Amino acid sequence: MAQLFERELAADGVDSNGYGSLSLIGVRGSVRLTELAQQLGTPLTTASDVVRRLESRGLVRRRPNPEDGRSFLFELTARGDREWRRGWGALQRINTALQEHVDYDEMRTALTDLGKAFEAVLDSPSS
Repeated sequence: MAQLFERELAADGVDSNGYGSLSLIGVRGSVRLTELAQQLGTPLTTASDVVRRLESRGLVRRRPNPEDGRSFLFELTARGDREWRRGWGALQRINTALQEHVDYDEMRTALTDLGKAFEAVLDSPSS
């Protein structure tokens, strides 16, 4: 999936590195670093590195959080907003391709079975 996503973004001239963070910030308008890390399921240090790279590319800016004065909110710059929106075409192409090639009932069953298998492993005593 990651390779497909990278390929489709590249077709639109969009760098896939950090696009998930860029997209989340775009959808939310502004976000604290801890929220970004939590939403992406990444460690805080990883989210911090990604945001730092996006800032260095001029796609994201930070501003003081008016709610507490200690943390920062991250938001897209005009350039970041354009980059984020350019990636929409890639997402639409991926969704269309998936709809053409995926049987959602089969996928739901497979994911349910996979979830049950993980639960069984987690519930079993360690060897």
